[in-house]
Amino acid sequence: MVSKCANPACSERFLYLHQGKLFHLTPTPEVEAAEGESSSALYERFWLCDQCCKKMTLVWGGTTAKLAPLPTEPVAQPSAIPANVGTRGEPRRRAATARSQRR
Repeated sequence: MVSKCANPACSERFLYLHQGKLFHLTPTPEVEAAEGESSSALYERFWLCDQCCKKMTLVWGGTTAKLAPLPTEPVAQPSAIPANVGTRGEPRRRAATARSQRR
């Protein structure tokens, strides 16, 4: 049963599903194979409060959950589509502009 934040340094109590982040962690395939029928007991649920889930996440360490810090800066993903190519893969065309011609 989840009753408080999974961060041992935090004493925030679990009250509502819309606050914080719930984690359902499962054992690794190696642990499941070793445990056999009793591996269902290793499935755990954890909760991080609003403040803690902004700074850290939970990862499965095989038999226990471990806190891991979130990266401080977002990882930039390189663009797969060049700037001069449209979303369908064809070259972008410039829109026609109306020009007044003076003679």
